[in-house]
Amino acid sequence: MASADEFGFEDEGKESINGRMQVEEEDTEEELIYDEGVRTELLAGQKKSSSFWTFSYYQTFFDVDTRQVLNRIKGSMIPLPKRNFVRHYIRNKPDLYGPFWICATLVFAISISGNLSNFLVHRGESGFRYTPEFQKVSIAATAVYAYAWLVPLALWGCLVWWHGHAGAPAPYSFLELVCIYGYCLSSFIPAALLWLIPLEPMRWVLLVLACMLSGGVLSVALWPVLRRYGQHHATVALAFLLLLHICLGLGCKLYFFDTPQAVPAPSLPTHANNDTMHQHNQ
Repeated sequence: MASADEFGFEDEGKESINGRMQVEEEDTEEELIYDEGVRTELLAGQKKSSSFWTFSYYQTFFDVDTRQVLNRIKGSMIPLPKRNFVRHYIRNKPDLYGPFWICATLVFAISISGNLSNFLVHRGESGFRYTPEFQKVSIAATAVYAYAWLVPLALWGCLVWWHGHAGAPAPYSFLELVCIYGYCLSSFIPAALLWLIPLEPMRWVLLVLACMLSGGVLSVALWPVLRRYGQHHATVALAFLLLLHICLGLGCKLYFFDTPQAVPAPSLPTHANNDTMHQHNQ
């Protein structure tokens, strides 16, 4: 009597099972893509349905959990050449929660560390009396928040103008640019806290390290967009943006943190030197 293998029943069964498994995997992938598309459409519809002047419009930009914020902070402090911050961490869902509190933390870190550092630098001087400089809090807040909002606004305006001539929308939205700049400032927070130690070489090393880390993330995120306008224009624009970024860190370091004065070497009085020379001559 012929077996099932001779009639090819076993091979047909395997092919049927494999076919069903492949169809199920394709259906699962389609469902995931569909769910992601539905979620994006719902978020977009929610933003469009809310008026610009209502609280619910801005509430969606603060709808993030702790895990998302920590992942974005980690991504903004570790520049990787093939890991765009916008594509891998924001994913068309920018938030204002992280940039707002990162800027606020940086403001207080600079102000408090600057006050304490200046106290440590001048405490040994005669006639020194420590007076808290509360006005530096407002100065730091103005500098940090102006940089985190005005630079992305100017960059977004340039992108809209450039793409408007080509009849295409800007590749990054204004909130995505605010997200990039806000999260990139997180590299300056540990540097500002360690600037409390009155060691000038260590301060410069921390400044260079913070600028390199945050500037690297900015370069990886902005270069693919800028290079569409030509290699020369992209290089000039990116160099200008990085220069502004360095100026922010350099300005905070020089304005809020006094340089420790070098202690002069002790020297003998002039009259003592003259007496000694007179005795040798005799």
